[in-house]
Amino acid sequence: MNKEYLKKYCEVIIKAGVNLYEGQSLVINSGARNFEFALMLGQTAYENGAKYVDLNLGSDYMRKFRIDNNKNSSDLEFIPNYTMTKANELLANDWASIKVDNTEEIDVLKDSDSSKFQIMSKAEHQAFSHLSKSLTSFRNVWTIVAVPGPKWAGRILNMEAGEKSERELWEKIIPIMRLDTENPVEEWKKHSENLVRRSKTLTELKLDKLVFTAPGTNLEIGINKTSVWRGGFATGVNGRKFIPNLPTEEVFTTPDFKRTNGKVRVTKPVKVLETQLYGIWFEFKDGKVVNFGADNNVEILEKYFKIDEGASYLGEVALVDGYSKVFESGLIFNSILYDENAACHIALGRGFTSCLSNGDELTNNEKMKAGGCNFSLVHTDFMIGSHEINVKGYTQSGEETAIITNGKFNID
Repeated sequence: MNKEYLKKYCEVIIKAGVNLYEGQSLVINSGARNFEFALMLGQTAYENGAKYVDLNLGSDYMRKFRIDNNKNSSDLEFIPNYTMTKANELLANDWASIKVDNTEEIDVLKDSDSSKFQIMSKAEHQAFSHLSKSLTSFRNVWTIVAVPGPKWAGRILNMEAGEKSERELWEKIIPIMRLDTENPVEEWKKHSENLVRRSKTLTELKLDKLVFTAPGTNLEIGINKTSVWRGGFATGVNGRKFIPNLPTEEVFTTPDFKRTNGKVRVTKPVKVLETQLYGIWFEFKDGKVVNFGADNNVEILEKYFKIDEGASYLGEVALVDGYSKVFESGLIFNSILYDENAACHIALGRGFTSCLSNGDELTNNEKMKAGGCNFSLVHTDFMIGSHEINVKGYTQSGEETAIITNGKFNID
């Protein structure tokens, strides 16, 4: 890969993604196979005034070894104290966080015992729920990115994994990430402001509900009276604007988790509990998933819903134009980070208090639920959009608005 593009990508992540300020500390969490890129990110952070950069390398192989050789399920619930100390340090001292999605190990855990993975995953979610809450409420700045590698590229492009597949995937990623422009950082800031304006338009509509229709989909989602639409830039407690996901093409909000009804067809593969699922569908009644299916490994969904009560209810609804740069690539990335930005989507699990005008008052689980915001240890996006999706909005005063027709926004 051309080092010029790699450097531009790192600058977009540091200067627009987390918008690092001089003297701020940064943690980079990366898969081991993305080590070289993580090093370049760290170098770029220091060049832009970082006080300290902590690089954490992880691997799903270690998680697989732990699960496959476990003889005592209670050991899977063990969380070392030092990891909690690090999490508290990040929150207390305004660290920025970057996650490099571990796309090179996408299938490593697919044959491991999913029940054991569920135990381990639930323990991790419980232990770090305070960190998750801080990040999802945008108190601390963070972003998630992905980097082309040979295995991920080979899977996406349906070709042998190697330098050629990696090079060809970069050719697709460069325009999506706007790295082919004269100043990618400024392009991302401009794009983010456009999403902020789109979000403002939706908030001002004062929607009561959305109705999604498409082949296999007829879904009604209730919207809270306090719901605020977000997209593009978020603002941390420190006042800094940042972009939580790179790329991003969505505008989203927190729905009333008790007011979802109907059926919906998921239009792209989704990784659930580290297993890639295809052909997913859900049926909702009074907010809860009451029936569901998939073309493979449907038992994974059963285990997901058993994590906690909130896993069966919506925490997010997001709208994406069918003409986004991710959609225009024509690829299925097998990564929620990219695929959610090609299609409208819903998320089962925790809602965002930052998407509610009274979110600062929802300080515990009970208050979140009373305010119409779902609480859960998990949050997983399911893509439901396509060129055939139509979305109508109904305002609190009963007016009907066509928001998306045949996959294209009408409100810009």
